[in-house]
Amino acid sequence: MGTPITLSLNGITIDWGQNRYWNNHHWLFPPGSLTDVEYLYADDVVETKPGFQTTLDEAYFRLCHLGYSQQEAKTKFNMAVARWNRTADLRLSFEDFQVALTGVDFASLTPADLAPYVWDFRAFVANLLAAWDSSEAMLEDFILGLDFALTLRVLANRVDNRPLPLRWHHQDFIDSGWVSLDDLTDIDRQTLIINHTMMVGRLQDYAGQTSVKGFDNWLVERGIPRSTPYSRMNQDGTVTHQMMTLPSAVRNMIHHPENPHNALSDHSLRDSIEVLLRISKLLPTPIPGLT
Repeated sequence: MGTPITLSLNGITIDWGQNRYWNNHHWLFPPGSLTDVEYLYADDVVETKPGFQTTLDEAYFRLCHLGYSQQEAKTKFNMAVARWNRTADLRLSFEDFQVALTGVDFASLTPADLAPYVWDFRAFVANLLAAWDSSEAMLEDFILGLDFALTLRVLANRVDNRPLPLRWHHQDFIDSGWVSLDDLTDIDRQTLIINHTMMVGRLQDYAGQTSVKGFDNWLVERGIPRSTPYSRMNQDGTVTHQMMTLPSAVRNMIHHPENPHNALSDHSLRDSIEVLLRISKLLPTPIPGLT
């Protein structure tokens, strides 16, 4: 037994973990998402405790810009199936997966609908895909191990699901002593470095800026201050100290790890990602391919 930590969509638990086995969903929630939410317990007991809350629409935007655009999600899903089929025979396509999941209307889905599956959403999904199951496919095990962000990204393709509340119920997990809030809000540094690099490149292409200086100017024009110190190492061994926008400074720290005069902190990396997301949201037209 253990204390669960759950992700819910419109009150329906769609992912859960306990003890040392759980998915970190903090990256789906924008800053300021920590609030009081309802926790449902046995015998319909409801308590209000801290939790993270946003809408599926906001999570959809973040998914699209942080590695799970439609094309990226399809590629990741197909790679997961290909790896699975090294020892299995699963004939499930991304399109079939999408059709099945976008058929789920979370505005009308109730916990009672999941009762036959012991309230396990992954078992519910496996049942939706039963036509592709066989002893050789091992579908239920595949769904159990599938990157949950792919499932959530596909659920968001049903547009009328997007206004619904997405909540991460974590407080019982903290109170039980399994994690701290710092554990829950920790970053996956390698993933964020990749996402930051891709976001800077996409925004540079969007802005038509081919140089770091030109892109830095473009960010300043959009209200991002040059308030981050960066030490540039020159070819003659001297060091030039300058002020840059946070995304440009972080970009340089990522691209020049040989420079010992700067240290990229997790805090700066996380904040820079949020700056880039805010800029992306305010663009007059979306960045191509990120839907």
